[in-house]
Amino acid sequence: MNLYNVLLFVHVLAATAWIGGGGVLLLMAMRLRQSAAETATFARLLPFIGIRLLMPAVVLLPVTGIWMVLDDSEWSFDQAWVRIALGLFVIAFAVGAIYLSRVGIAMARAAAAAAGELPRLVTRWMTGYAVVLVALLLVVADMVFKPGAS
Repeated sequence: MNLYNVLLFVHVLAATAWIGGGGVLLLMAMRLRQSAAETATFARLLPFIGIRLLMPAVVLLPVTGIWMVLDDSEWSFDQAWVRIALGLFVIAFAVGAIYLSRVGIAMARAAAAAAGELPRLVTRWMTGYAVVLVALLLVVADMVFKPGAS
């Protein structure tokens, strides 16, 4: 086992956690938004899962990806697939950091206040997270097919 293999393992594990965890959260939101009590539970559960599962994945994914490019002479930041992956990651990260974090904070406040706007906020979160998941799935396709790689 060498450094590249360890980095690849952590990279794939982080991608799996982010895509799988986020996908499950999206499905939960679809199901739970039918009930005010369950929607409030989802709003309180989301930060718990986000901080413990999604945030480490969001950090580990680019760190290990960039490190693998630097470690392996076969890969380069000049290759199209590497640039595409980084660009899509930036999109997913920006949607999460700018949009989803604000919606999540509003959801937590609405849940604490038993506000009637909570289902609308969950729908907004679902829309934003769907954008993140599409970007991440495109990154996976980019990693598999490596457009522009020789």
